[in-house]
Amino acid sequence: MKLFEPNQSANLSDVGTALAEKINAKTAVIGIVGLGYVGLPIGLEYAKKGFTVLGVDVSEEKVDMLNRGENYNEDLADAAIAEAAEKGLLSATTDFARLGEADVIFIAVPTPFNENKDPDLGFVLSAGRSVGKTLRKGQLIILKSTTFPGTTEDYLVPILEESGLETGVDYFVAFSPERVDPGNKVYHT
Repeated sequence: MKLFEPNQSANLSDVGTALAEKINAKTAVIGIVGLGYVGLPIGLEYAKKGFTVLGVDVSEEKVDMLNRGENYNEDLADAAIAEAAEKGLLSATTDFARLGEADVIFIAVPTPFNENKDPDLGFVLSAGRSVGKTLRKGQLIILKSTTFPGTTEDYLVPILEESGLETGVDYFVAFSPERVDPGNKVYHT
């Protein structure tokens, strides 16, 4: 089964076709910005499927633990993290410049509420700027952070297009929010 099968009418560019081929062959490198309770499980699942995963986070402690094959997420199996790291399928860094190595990048950073109870996009915008600095043709950027409608199109895409690349032509963007309630033992992913 192909992991990505473009719709015949989609008329993907050569750039999109090349990306689809990498995904189907599992040679696409998966980048994860934010290795918290959303990002790390996503990365681990891709590593289990045989993809090479590069996690990027500001926490040196998390990065060091993952690179030693140690788990810090109570919802994940210690052995799964250790195995993925040992096989070289899961690694982490604090160097955001390495995002250029990834073919698919998930942005999985917090969107807390500010004092007015409005979503604070600071982490999303910062992650977008980091991705934009290394953005290259053929990449797929997926916003996983739970946020309000329009965030991707109105906030993230303009930041990415500062790179001089055109969305939908040179690279691709998607929004796939994660619904997670941290610490909820009844309803969890």
